[in-house]
Amino acid sequence: MTNTDPGAAEYEYEWQNPNRKTFDFGRVLGRSFTGIFANIKPLLIATFIVMAITFVISLISTDMLVEIIGEGTMEEAAVNPEYWIWTMLSSLPGLFFVLWVQLIVVQTSYAEFTNTLQPNNAMQIALKYVLPMFVIAIIYTVVCVIGFYALFVGFVFAWPGWALAGPILIHEKKGVFGSIGQAWNLSKGSKRWIFLLLLILSILGGIVYSVAIGLGAVATGVNAFGGDPMAALNMSVGQQAIYNLVIGSAGYFVYALFASGLTAAYIETKIVKGTVVSVGEVFT
Repeated sequence: MTNTDPGAAEYEYEWQNPNRKTFDFGRVLGRSFTGIFANIKPLLIATFIVMAITFVISLISTDMLVEIIGEGTMEEAAVNPEYWIWTMLSSLPGLFFVLWVQLIVVQTSYAEFTNTLQPNNAMQIALKYVLPMFVIAIIYTVVCVIGFYALFVGFVFAWPGWALAGPILIHEKKGVFGSIGQAWNLSKGSKRWIFLLLLILSILGGIVYSVAIGLGAVATGVNAFGGDPMAALNMSVGQQAIYNLVIGSAGYFVYALFASGLTAAYIETKIVKGTVVSVGEVFT
């Protein structure tokens, strides 16, 4: 039904407009993969750097944890503060590395999708935004976890509602809370599609991880994820190197996949909102 009142919108509801722009989920899902390879050089360089640093950290932390545990058990070591300090030191840098790699992909995939020039300093720009992205990631994770256990409906809305904060942080420079707020506003009307995208990418990521764990176990003869907490600590340097290479490569591929997919979704929501005429005119 169309409105006849002077000055009123032609259609009472947007869904009545046959010319309305819709979220092209197939395009977004396809771009989740193609965006990774748009400008793969900075991604490969960054992945090599972080995997090398992670390996060194792993060697040091493993030696320290083995020394802390000694002849005792994991349960006994768990009451030792040093155990948790070294566990945190071995894990926390990995989160910053993941965010750094993802922010690189956010830039390179964006340039590919919008037909704009690839950034020459993507790694440096990504490094600049790692800390605010870390804050966003902490808030996002806490809210999603609380929303999942306390009220599942809250999780359903928060998971897709804030998922676009990364691309917004990089391309609109709105800061931590500005990016979160803009992500919520921009995703209105498209949350179901973003939720579906995240769900599919999560399933694919789980499959990739499972295959990588299997390959790592076959290559080293050690199943570090088989339930024995000492299995990973007792691996040789060579076994750790193989495991880090296999699991790390799979992990960073999945992280890049999410970054590329959410960048594609970000651009798609901008088009749906009518803020651009075509993909090539985003922010130009």
